[in-house]
Amino acid sequence: MPTFVVFIVCAIVMVLVLAVIALWPWFGNLSTNLAKSAQNNQEQNNQEQDNQLLTLNIDVFKQRLAELEEDFLQQQIDKITYDSQKLALERQLLDIDETLNAHRFIPNAKSRLIFIIWIPCLVAMAYYLIADRSETFKLWQAQDSMGKVADDLLTGAIQTPPESVSKNLLGFVNTLQTNVHHHATDPMRWFRMSQVYAMFEASEQSIESLARAYRLQPDDEQIALAYAQSSFFGQGGMLNTESRQILTNLLKQNPKHQGAQMLMAMGEMREGNYDSARNWVQLLKTDILARSGDHSQAIQSLNELEQNINEQQAKSKQAVEIKVSITPEILGRVKKGDTLFVSIRAAQGGIPVAAKKLSADALTKDGLTIKISDNDSIMPTERLSQALNAKKPLLVTARISTSGDATAQKGDLQSSPVVLQPKGVTVMIDKVH
Repeated sequence: MPTFVVFIVCAIVMVLVLAVIALWPWFGNLSTNLAKSAQNNQEQNNQEQDNQLLTLNIDVFKQRLAELEEDFLQQQIDKITYDSQKLALERQLLDIDETLNAHRFIPNAKSRLIFIIWIPCLVAMAYYLIADRSETFKLWQAQDSMGKVADDLLTGAIQTPPESVSKNLLGFVNTLQTNVHHHATDPMRWFRMSQVYAMFEASEQSIESLARAYRLQPDDEQIALAYAQSSFFGQGGMLNTESRQILTNLLKQNPKHQGAQMLMAMGEMREGNYDSARNWVQLLKTDILARSGDHSQAIQSLNELEQNINEQQAKSKQAVEIKVSITPEILGRVKKGDTLFVSIRAAQGGIPVAAKKLSADALTKDGLTIKISDNDSIMPTERLSQALNAKKPLLVTARISTSGDATAQKGDLQSSPVVLQPKGVTVMIDKVH
């Protein structure tokens, strides 16, 4: 049965049940309804008795009032006593009259029928007039038509979806997301969902899906390596604390894991740890050469990587040292996964001459010291060393971004520009953009 039909049926049943619950006090139990006429007769009798009681109390009131006036005329009581006792008698008579004539609404069959009909009608009108459910209906239609394909793709029964899903790609992705959340404890569904996100170039969602898969099954090498790779490239080729720990755990389980070794080599090179990067490259070469077969192409790629490491090390000798400090108040605003940008630009403005993108996780209350060199130059035609040799006035700024965007956004944490000195400089992150 279609999901839409099931929903409508369930909604109608729920409305009727709630209407009965709300109106049940009006109906009473079955025995009360069957004895309705007897109750009406009893109420009439009670009313007659009440009227007789009221007449009797009026007679008693008149009699006591007459006695009170007689005592006053014979001067047995004074004026004050007479007035107070007369007022008390009048109050008693009013209280009896209000009690006996209190009005209570007794619903009849017509009023009950009106409520039974109108409550469901008003609920239905509010549902359709106040809320737009068109997107929900579209999702249900997509689930009905593509739910089986989505489940097969996420469980590995098929490797690629059929061409028919291209007619409604958004609905197919929504169906995949719904399927994953219905099986939230299945790490492989999250892993395959990350591949779908990567196919649509949704890097943030892909990394988040991999993070969930890794938390569910951290010992799976395929998931761990994919998560480390995504984090590495998502951070601009930098290893943050988490991705480094993931690779370390992978290498403890499998010391010859080539994927983890390559990421460590590239990460160490980007962080300026050139000796460590070369050591990882040498380990890769040794492992590859120990295997049978022709691996000349892989060895050539590693030689090129090693040459790149040597070139970057040579350029780094002209690096300038920058210490990034942060005030304790601003440090409390830094969240895990934030990105630190340190840039050097000409005093007159323009694009940065050089910039470095780092993980803000490494920034502590004691600050962080980094080196910026020609390896971090933005334009190949204008390197940092050229600007330094030309003695151009340069300014250094540091910024922490939650979004990871190179352009400053509202809410970013940043420093004031500081003039770059040949021996290095300290910048202080102390304000909010």
